[in-house]
Amino acid sequence: MSEGKIKIHIRNNHWKKGSLPCDLEGEKNSSVPKELFENFLNKYSDIKDKISYIVDWDDDNWKSSMKDADILLTWNFPTNNLSKIAPNLKWIHIVSAGVNHLYPFNWLKKDLVLTNSSGIHSKKAGEFGLMSVLMLQNHMTRIITNQKKKEFVTLLSNPIDSKKVVVVGTGSLGGSMIKHISSLGAKVIGVNRRGRAVEGCSKVITFDRIDEVLPEADFLYSAVPETNETKGLINKKRLDLLKASCGIVNIGRQSVMDYEHLRKKLKKK
Repeated sequence: MSEGKIKIHIRNNHWKKGSLPCDLEGEKNSSVPKELFENFLNKYSDIKDKISYIVDWDDDNWKSSMKDADILLTWNFPTNNLSKIAPNLKWIHIVSAGVNHLYPFNWLKKDLVLTNSSGIHSKKAGEFGLMSVLMLQNHMTRIITNQKKKEFVTLLSNPIDSKKVVVVGTGSLGGSMIKHISSLGAKVIGVNRRGRAVEGCSKVITFDRIDEVLPEADFLYSAVPETNETKGLINKKRLDLLKASCGIVNIGRQSVMDYEHLRKKLKKK
């Protein structure tokens, strides 16, 4: 590394069971290899001349490569004694949207900046969300189950057009799905903190009014982070407000929904 340059440590994570990334494909999709970094860096020659960097994996050479690092680009890393291991560290950027895996933040010194990649999953989340709702609408889960049992039963369904989709959380993740599903004619009711208008929604309400729209929902789509306001939002009472035929998709945090009560409802059909 050259003197006077900003020094970046890119720390990737190998996949392992019970963690993220959880398979080899996930490792490929979440890593920042040298070739990828170089390709983007070559587009900005004025920046390229001002930095030096090292690409590493897991804890390989962690202490030696962090001793003079100014910036850390990573998903997960050991936080113990960070200020001693990396005395020059000024900025940590997390390649994911979530940073809850780094709680508690007692290791974060006052002059250290922590940023995340909020919104990075919006395009994929929109595709996944649309797929999930359409699979439920078209009985794909039942079709696959029947296929495994070698039971070939005709299952009929209607188009998604005019179906009511209540979307709880209309940020980058929920908003991306709303654009897709509304273009197919679904009537989308958005639920967010301030009741602000959202492209693709026929109506938007605040969290405290959610009980008004749940009985109307053909689909309940949750895309909210875990906060004091959202934790337990879709509780027993609100699950009981839903129609028995309502399809549920949650791409947000588990803590938002009472899964034990949902399990009991599913068992009772």
